[in-house]
Amino acid sequence: MKAALMVEAGKPLVVQDVPKPEIGSHEVLVKVAACGVCHTDLHYIDHGTPTFKKPPIILGHEISGTVAACGSSVSKFQEGDPVLLPAVLTCGSCEFCRRGRENICSNMIMFGNHINGGFAEYVATPAKDILPLPKEMPLADASIIADAVSTPYHAVANRGQVRPGDSVAVFGCGGVGINVVQMSALFGADVIAVDLDNRKLATAMELGAKQTINPKEVEKVPKKIRELTAGAGADIAFEVIGNPATIRTAY
Repeated sequence: MKAALMVEAGKPLVVQDVPKPEIGSHEVLVKVAACGVCHTDLHYIDHGTPTFKKPPIILGHEISGTVAACGSSVSKFQEGDPVLLPAVLTCGSCEFCRRGRENICSNMIMFGNHINGGFAEYVATPAKDILPLPKEMPLADASIIADAVSTPYHAVANRGQVRPGDSVAVFGCGGVGINVVQMSALFGADVIAVDLDNRKLATAMELGAKQTINPKEVEKVPKKIRELTAGAGADIAFEVIGNPATIRTAY
């Protein structure tokens, strides 16, 4: 099969012929339809952030596709089924998994980091981890659910526990942040989107934000947020950049 490998950090990916993955009795072989490019991938490629599996490695952890083959013990799926692969495979048996905190599994394995990922024609995965997709959902759109949608959903629904009427400030309207905007709006919040790029702010307004702030155009962002919330400030702030300065501002 064809795959795009990171052979060395700081250099372009190399498309090569590599062996198609073999599957065990409880695994599924997925023909990749789409794989999103996460900023994590760019950290590996452009900034030298090390992967657990040493290069050469196939990156990519936002994977959708169709079932190409099933192991002998797999009955839940059949060839041709549209599926989504989680970005991270969990063990299901450690203390955190048993408590429903699979997101911090002690034995997590990440596609494109611990093992080869989705920048390839095929990928193998345990059947217990893959999720069926509606047949009417475009697979290219579905791929980012594995990370850029599930991550903000967890933040909004579980960590932030956003409720109708909450005032929510979202710092950063990139690939993940824009979904925090959408989901907070769907949960009934009044969303204030904060970003340096007016194009992203325009998109945020289209997707549910009530107000926007460009830090380059105001004296102080916290002061502007208080002005927009009748002096109360935001009930919940999501920092979706990972920059110490914006973390302090959001806090």
